[in-house]
Order: sequence, then C-alpha cells, then structure tokens
Amino acid sequence: MQWLSPDRARVSQPLREQPSAARCLNAMQDLALAIRLLRKSPVFTFLALLCVALGIGVNASIFSLLDTIYLRPLPVGNADRVAVFSRGGSPLFSYPEYRALRDRNQSLEGLAISNPEESDLSFDGNAILIGAEPVSADYSAALGARTIMGRWFTREDEPEAVISYHAWQELFHGDPGVLGKTVRSESRTYTVVGVAPPEFAGIYALLRIDLWVPFRYWAGKSADNRRGLIFGCLKRGVVVPQAIAELNAVATLIHRENPYVAKDALAPLQLELVRGIPNPVGRRQAMPVVILLMVVVALVLLIACMNVGNLLVARGMGRQREIAVRFALGAGRARVLRQLMTENLALAILGGITGIFVAYATNRLLVASLPMLPFGEVFRIDLPLDFRVLLYTGSVTLVAALLFGLLPALQSSRGELAPVLKGTNIAGGRLRLRLAMLTGQIALSLVLLLTAGLFARLVVRLHNLDPGFASANRLYAPVFVPAPQFTPASGRVFYDQTLAHLRALPGIRRASLTTRLPMYAAGIAGTCVGREGDRPTAATSTTIDRGFLDTLRIPLLEGRDFASTDRAGGPPVAIVNQALTHRLWSNQSAIGRTFQLGCEHPRNLQVVGVARDSKIRSMNEVTLPHIYLPFSQAYEGGIVFLVMETAGDPGLLVERVRQTLVSADPDFRTYGVRRLSDSVGASFWQARFELWVLGVLGTLALLLAAVGMYGVLAYHVTARTREIGIRMALGATPHEVVQLVIAQGLRVTIAGIGIGLLISAMTSRLLTTLLQGVSPTDVVTWSSAVGVWVAVALVACWLPARRATRVEPAVALREE
Repeated sequence: MQWLSPDRARVSQPLREQPSAARCLNAMQDLALAIRLLRKSPVFTFLALLCVALGIGVNASIFSLLDTIYLRPLPVGNADRVAVFSRGGSPLFSYPEYRALRDRNQSLEGLAISNPEESDLSFDGNAILIGAEPVSADYSAALGARTIMGRWFTREDEPEAVISYHAWQELFHGDPGVLGKTVRSESRTYTVVGVAPPEFAGIYALLRIDLWVPFRYWAGKSADNRRGLIFGCLKRGVVVPQAIAELNAVATLIHRENPYVAKDALAPLQLELVRGIPNPVGRRQAMPVVILLMVVVALVLLIACMNVGNLLVARGMGRQREIAVRFALGAGRARVLRQLMTENLALAILGGITGIFVAYATNRLLVASLPMLPFGEVFRIDLPLDFRVLLYTGSVTLVAALLFGLLPALQSSRGELAPVLKGTNIAGGRLRLRLAMLTGQIALSLVLLLTAGLFARLVVRLHNLDPGFASANRLYAPVFVPAPQFTPASGRVFYDQTLAHLRALPGIRRASLTTRLPMYAAGIAGTCVGREGDRPTAATSTTIDRGFLDTLRIPLLEGRDFASTDRAGGPPVAIVNQALTHRLWSNQSAIGRTFQLGCEHPRNLQVVGVARDSKIRSMNEVTLPHIYLPFSQAYEGGIVFLVMETAGDPGLLVERVRQTLVSADPDFRTYGVRRLSDSVGASFWQARFELWVLGVLGTLALLLAAVGMYGVLAYHVTARTREIGIRMALGATPHEVVQLVIAQGLRVTIAGIGIGLLISAMTSRLLTTLLQGVSPTDVVTWSSAVGVWVAVALVACWLPARRATRVEPAVALREE
C-alpha cells in the first residue's frame, strides 16, 4: 500500500513551485502508477482500449482517405510547385491553346498537357487492359518525374513510351533488358525508353496509369481537336496569384489574336497547387462525401468516448475509498485530478497505438471495397499511414483523453471524505452523469443509423430505377482488332462475321456491338449538336451496329434502325433520342431532318430514327441529347463492346462465348465476357461504397451505444440492490422488477431517440445533394431506425432486468 501514501510535503507543495526535475519525477511516477492500475483491472482495460481504439482507428482511416484526396503531394521532384489549370469549372483545354500558353507564359518553368484514355498494352502475345496517358514532351520536366530505368521522351512526334513499374512486372517480369523493346497499344507500336518508379502512377490520382506516350503522335491528325488537363511547375519565387494574373493576360492576348484557339478565354483562368487529386473538379465532387465521412467518424469517436466515460464513472465508484484515503493523507484536489487524468492519458495513448493497427486494417478493407472498373483503368488508391495521418491520430488521442476522462475525473476528485470513510457509497451524481452520457450515445448513434438507412434507400432506389434498356440476360465483351492486321474496313467485315458466329450459338438470341456501353465506368465522351446557324448544345454520342437497340430493348419511336444500305461513304445518317428531338425540333417529327454534330468541325447528319430516352452516363442523370451513329460509317478502330441477349442464365454461356471469340482470329483480342447487369450495378458504385462505409460505422455506433446501455443499466441494478431487495421483501414480483428496470432503460432510450430525431431534422438539408432524390426525412427510414433502436434497447435492458430478479432480499439487506 505504499503507493497510496505519497510524500505529504511534496504533494501539498504547489506544482508551479516544484523544480523541473521533481515535476518530471512526479509525472513518471503518475504514469507508472497508471499503468499498474490498468494492469490490475484487465477487463476494464480491455473494454476501454477496445472502445478507444475503434474510435481513433476509424478516424485515422477516414482521415487517410482525406489525406489521399486533398493533402498528399505527388511523388515527384516538383511536388511543391506543380499547379493545375481550370477555367469556368472545367479542367480541360484544347491542344492549340495549350501550345500557345506554353510558348508565351513567363511564370512556369514547364507546361504540360495530359489526357488519360482506356487502352491495352501488349508484348510478345500477352496483353493487359490499362490506363494510358498521352502527354506532351514537357510532362517530366513540369512534374520533376524520374525513371528507375531509361529516360522520359522529349519529343511528341516519335513512337516512344514509358511504362509503369506495374506493367514492367506484369508483361516483362522485371526484365532489365526492357529498354528498346517494342510494345503495342491498340493500333500503334512504341519503343520502350523508360520505366517509371513503383510509387508513380501518373497525375490522375486514383487512376492507375501504365503507359505514357507522346500526345501528338498518339492523337495524330486529330491533335488540334483534342482536349486535356494542363499543369505546370511554378518558377521559384512566383506565387499563384502572380501566375494567375500573368496567364490570364496571356490568354486574353491569345484570344484576341486567334479566337478559335481560345474560344473560352472570356472566363477567367484559375491556377491551384496540386495536392491529392490533381483534377479540381474531382476534388470539388469528393468534398461533400469526405466531409460527411469525417463528421460520421467524429460522432463514432464521441460515442466511444462516452462509453469509456461510463466505464470510468463505474470504476470511480470502486475507487471512492482509495481516493478518500489520498485526500486524508493530504493530497489536494489538483494532485488527485492530475493522477486521474494521467491514467486517462495513458489509456488514450494505448488506445491510440492500438487504433493505428485498427486504421491499417480498416484501410485494407476500404481499398478492397472499392470496385475495379470493368475495363483497364482501376482505382489505384493507397491509404498509407504517413506522418500526416500519424500526427492527426496523435491529436485525436489527446482530444479523446479529454472527452472521456475529464468529467469522470472531476466527479471522482470532489473529495467527499466523511461519507466514504464511513462506508457510504455516493452514487447519485455518478448515476445521473452516466444516464446523461447514455442519452447522448443513443442520440448520436440514431443519427448515424438514420444516415446509413438513407443511403441504403438511395442504393435501392438506383437499383430499381429503369435505365431505359434491358440488362438482365445480357452479356458484353470488350474486344479489339489491331492494326496493321486490320484496317477499319476489314475490321467491320471481321466484326460482322464474329457477330454471325455468336448468333449461331445455342442460347444466344441476339448479338450486336457498340463502341461504348451505356453507363460504362470508362465514360462516354461529350460532343456538340445543333441546327445549322444555331448555337450548339451539349450532347453525347455512341457508335452502334444495326440490331443494337433491339438487343437492349430500346424501342424506336419513329423511323428505322440502321441497315446494310448505310455504307461507308454513303449519306451520313444517325438515330437520335427523344431529348435531342425535343431540343432541336420541339414536338415536330425529326425523321429526314438534318443537324450538325461536332464542337470543332461540325458535320451534317440526317435523322433516320428516333429512339426512346435511356440512361447514358448514370442512373441519376438528367437526360441529355444523344446520337447513335452507324458502325458502318463511324467506326475508325479502337475497342468495341460486343453485346448479346441470352435465352436463359447468361452465366452458363460465358465460357462458350469466350471460346468463340478466342478462336475467331489469332490477332483478335478479347478482354473477358461479363454480365451487363454487373456493369450497370458498377455505375452507382459510389453510392454503394458510401453505404458500405456508413453501414459499418452506423452498426459500430449502434453496438457501442447498446453495450453502453447494458453497462449503465447493470450498474444501475447494482447501485439499487438494497432498494430492489426491499421491494421484493414487501411483495414485488419478478415481473414487476423487470418492468422497473426496463422502464428505466426505455425512458433513457426515448429521450435519446427524441434528441437524435431533432438533430437529424435540423441537419437533414445538408444531405439533400448526396441523397440524389431520396428525401432526408424519409418516413420509412426514420421509422425503421427508431424500431431498430427500440429493439436493441429492449435486449440491452432485458439482461440486467433478469439479473435484478435474482436478488435475494435477505442477502441484499444483510450486505447493506
């Protein structure tokens, strides 16, 4: 018991009057005592550490996601000076404007343009789907990018390429002689001149890029019609506002000299340093989701801290006599409070260290939950626990120590000596504090449960929406015919033969093809449409073969489908959707009318059919004007998607279709056969990812609050053992005792639910944008969340209530 009686002179001496060495010695002794006390209470320590570690761990994990999106610099030499351009909310600029800005600006050492594309990469008969990044020759200079082997290309008109470390391992198995070898990407061949380091995957963070090629060589004659992301390296001593002013002056001059080169120069040009995701539009789109997740994990931490606070209050009941003896031996309240907060800090530090391991595991789960896009580009999201995450974790640990430890420490250090030394427990204040914290836990966990429920409703809504086309019993296969083995003309003939073979397979009802699947993860490019002389409007377009609309059950409302008479070199025709018909010709018939397609060099097309509107890019989009172009006229090479309708379960035909495609031609490349319904489901992956994260966090909060309720009521039963014994001695039945305990729990539950509903109602508008059509006050979701909490509360109350019925009146009265 020596640790209970510190030196009275040293204890009574004010802390500020003690020398530094003595203060350090006291702190070390307090810490050693705290660790000994935690070791003496293994059950309490385990439960408290579990709550703290879970709360801190999920906070660190979501912060690492924020760090990846907004804070982490690119793994390049000029990371602190790389800035990205945008104008009018768009990060895309034309290639001619890029060249004009590059040649005239004085604020940047290097200026580069980049445009990621889905593609393939093949060598020695092996091919993989990849993300390719056509870039200008200044790309490496602007970024300060390096290679682990070879060099970056310095010209845009030569067929040279740099491959990623991943591609080097995947295709070349780490061959040190890779430099100088020839690889093929779609119809072009390149000589490998460099290998990028493993940490570098291009400037389009979250997308893995495996191939970098010269922009102009890749684009060919269409380079001036291409658009891309422009970024550069600020010269030393130049700040962003200075560069913006200079670049806007240059852009205005360019527009004055050649309006065609910089048509959008009337909107101010913006420049911002690159951190995390380089694309400013992507950062803005991610902001609401990241803020929501950070708020949610903060609430989870608060719930965990309340749970630990309840445990500390209960533990303080068992330490009343110890603390009273400390006061009797001369310790002041500040000294006792310091000791208690040291114990809390030790607990928080241990929880923070454990939380780092929780964060590591949670990050692995987050990465695993992000779906791979069904083609080439994949989410390459690394969530390392870097120094920013560790610094944040340390800060959260200190905050957690205050959140869960301050009120219980103040409650335990009041110094009520006489009642305690006489053997009387002082439980009233502590019980009220525990009930207040429990009410807060219930309220916050209900808010999280409601949020997860609303996102569940969103996913159900998106799943049940009609996309305007059939996806059940459909298969698709991305395929490619390379040049020079195939020209566009011979490729069209080959695809006709391949479709004929597929249609002949048992179980295949229809087969057709398109250059872009609707709602496909790689996206559908935008274009411009309009009547001659009118201002063009935004639209989308895809190239399809005859029978495609019928294969996906997209009905023609007017006119005809494409036919064999729509040959290359013949009159250019198109099928349009209802939205385009209404935009250009109001309610008049569109058949036989002509319109112009294209933003830079528009061409005239004649409408031969009008198709019903269908979803093009996402389930929740506002329907855009859309144009279907005939494969026989618009196909110029590139990846194509074969689409098949099956008579039964499409999974049974996957292997047969794959074998048919593989045997079609030795040079024919196929990249798997998949269900179309899977591609449609992947189109709203973000909502499903949000639901997954919020569902896990909401369930965690519910469990923490339920365990907290059980602990409070169990403590409540223990504190009222004498009262319960008297009630039973006076004739109370076990059923009445159960009602007494459950009533106490339900009163707290109803109070917490009421506060939680009030908080949710006050903050519901903040979720409107994210919920995409689902009401933030959806009655079904709110009723279900309340029902779940009432059911959980009844279970949490039932166990302590049963324990109360086992109180023996005689034993309870004798113990008191």
